[in-house]
Amino acid sequence: MADQVPAGTFPTGFPAALADEAFVHSGEAAWRPPQAVQAINWLCAHGYAVLGTEVWLPQGKFIQSVPYFQNVDRNVGEEWNSFVTRAAAETVAYVKAFEQKFAEEGDVFLNVTWVSEAEFQCLKAT
Repeated sequence: MADQVPAGTFPTGFPAALADEAFVHSGEAAWRPPQAVQAINWLCAHGYAVLGTEVWLPQGKFIQSVPYFQNVDRNVGEEWNSFVTRAAAETVAYVKAFEQKFAEEGDVFLNVTWVSEAEFQCLKAT
């Protein structure tokens, strides 16, 4: 679905079928809600934390951001694996709770923001 997908857009080993289903804009990936849930579950199973989602309505090669946002913060002292699991569960619950509302907006895609533990540590250091 994306034209030129920049190297490093997806984690190593990310399923090609899900990568092919993604709408990629400025190096960020978004999926229709059912595929977004699959991507979130894969990310969780491989140790990546989902920090949040943004709803996109693609218009050609451009996007319109729809005013539905979700984010997950790491709790103080929370172990990485617990955070990864909780973030995925909260994000999947959000997607399922709003799936009908998203459908009312049109053919929406969910931009999913994820990080590895090392990337998260770098974010917190800056």
